[in-house]
Amino acid sequence: MPTDAQSFKAALGRFASGVTVVTVRGADGDHGMTASAFTSLSLDPPLVLVCVKKGNFTHGLLAEADGFAINILAEDQVSVSNRFAGWGFPPEQDKWEDLSITRASASGAALIGGCLGNLDCTKWSSMDGGDHTIFVGQVENVVVEGDRDDLKALLYFAGKYRGVGTNI
Repeated sequence: MPTDAQSFKAALGRFASGVTVVTVRGADGDHGMTASAFTSLSLDPPLVLVCVKKGNFTHGLLAEADGFAINILAEDQVSVSNRFAGWGFPPEQDKWEDLSITRASASGAALIGGCLGNLDCTKWSSMDGGDHTIFVGQVENVVVEGDRDDLKALLYFAGKYRGVGTNI
C-alpha cells in the first residue's frame, strides 16, 4: 500500500533542489512556470527533463510545443521564481515587462537574463508520470554566466528558498 500524500510530500521536502523557470512560446506569446522537478537525463544526446502537473496552463502549452527553455535561477532571483509560481505577483501585471529576455533560437522560448544558465530545448519526448507529465528536451543551445567559483544558486528546501552554503 503506497504512503499517504502528506508523508510523501514531507519526505520530498527534505531534498534540496535547484529552482528553474520553464518557458515556452505559445500562440498568444510567452509563458513560464517555476519548476524544481527538473534534472539532467543524458549527456549523449544532451537531454534534460522537467515534470509538470497535468491541468497546469503551461502543461498544455508544453504538450503542444516543439520546444521549451529551462532558466536556472540565481540566488538573487527569488522574485522571478515567485512571479512564475504565482506567489505575491499582481495578476494584472505583465510578468515579462521588467525582465531582460532574449529569444532562444531552437525553441523560440524566452531566455531570462541574469540566470546562472539557460537551456534551449527541442522536445524529445513526453510520458505519463501519474498526475504529472515528464517532458524530455534535447538541449540544442546553452548560455552560461559567471565564474564557477562565484556562482550562487537558488535552492528550495523544506518549504523555503535557500542559498548554497560553503564548499565542503
